[in-house]
Amino acid sequence: MTALWMEASIVIGLLNIGLTAVLFAIYRRVYAQTKASFSLALVAFAGAFVVQNLLVVYSYLTTMPLIPETLSPFLFAIGVSEAAGISAILWSAFN
Repeated sequence: MTALWMEASIVIGLLNIGLTAVLFAIYRRVYAQTKASFSLALVAFAGAFVVQNLLVVYSYLTTMPLIPETLSPFLFAIGVSEAAGISAILWSAFN
């Protein structure tokens, strides 16, 4: 069962990478149009999210056998919560 939770966490991590990459592209376009320092900070924020999610997926792939079974559902819940938050940020960026 642990492998299933961890595989689901990896899928959510890949989804988060995609969401944050879209967010990064949007903020980069806004910065290119405005040259505002706040927009540049948003680009850095989104870039940090991309790097963080890349590291999460990599760490899950490399440490999957070491993660206790009881911890796996929590890691999945953390990924889902992050996806919900990034989705809300993306929604606000489009509106």
